[in-house]
Amino acid sequence: MMLCLHLFNRDYHGLFTPLIFIGKQPLSYYISLFCDACVPIFAFVSGYGLYYKFKQNKASYIKSKKIKLLKLYINYWIVLIIFALILGFFLMPERYPGSWSEFLLNFSGIDTSYNGAWWFFTTYIFFALTSKFWFQLLDYLPLFLYLSGLFIIYVIAFYFRIYKTNIFENEMLIWLHRQLALYFCTLFQFMLGAFALRYKWNTKFTGLFKAIKYKNVLIVAFMLVLVIFHAIIPNFIIAPFTAIGFIFLFMQLNLNKLFNAFLDYMSIHSTNMWLIHMFFYMVFFGTFVYSLKYPIFIFAVLVTMCLISSYLVNFINNKIVKAIL
Repeated sequence: MMLCLHLFNRDYHGLFTPLIFIGKQPLSYYISLFCDACVPIFAFVSGYGLYYKFKQNKASYIKSKKIKLLKLYINYWIVLIIFALILGFFLMPERYPGSWSEFLLNFSGIDTSYNGAWWFFTTYIFFALTSKFWFQLLDYLPLFLYLSGLFIIYVIAFYFRIYKTNIFENEMLIWLHRQLALYFCTLFQFMLGAFALRYKWNTKFTGLFKAIKYKNVLIVAFMLVLVIFHAIIPNFIIAPFTAIGFIFLFMQLNLNKLFNAFLDYMSIHSTNMWLIHMFFYMVFFGTFVYSLKYPIFIFAVLVTMCLISSYLVNFINNKIVKAIL
């Protein structure tokens, strides 16, 4: 979904050739627009998974997070070295690696100027470090009060992320403004995952579809409604709601073994695809990727390039993790 969003949620003139149009916009635009749910989905499942770990063992939660963060950093550093330092040095030396301060900021994840898609890396680090506080509030605050407060924070943060971005001139304050806006804009989706686990939302939602005979057909129809809804309201402030709708609908689908196996296969490479894809379609090989002209071919070649690269990253990653952990 992230790859689709970044490839096709833009003016197609002079870039690629859509084959199917709905009104004045290509079908690829509406599909990519709905795919802005990718970050809310990842934030949701992150909150769900981390809260599950928190409930399992609150005492060792911080320690387990440190190990997981180290593994994530190792993965991130491998991609950074291969693409930003090595490939960047040979293919775009005027941009990479930049100054020592720029390199160190990117290496630490404090500022991810090397790749625009890496912004969530910094946000996720902050979530991992602060999630215990937000999870502990679940034991004390009523659901409606907590959820309402997070939603209000989300709307305010969204405003400062999208509509009120240039309010400082000092670089440190600009960075702080951006990180706070990103953090609190994503916190709502992150905590929705924790709420879903605590209050068993998926179990309750599953009960609604239990007795339906042609369940898959109905669910796909509801998904299509979500796509149309977002097409009518293109502002991505609604992305958390289309995301959570998609998640619960998707969880009700009866998927065959082959498709489940495909998802299991892709999950091994998903982190790398996120960290790598922008180097291919925007930084180094954008002309080649879009030279394939049609959206289906453009998308397929970008996925393929990311997957091939992911094998190399995972090979190095596995060797390092086994050696030090």
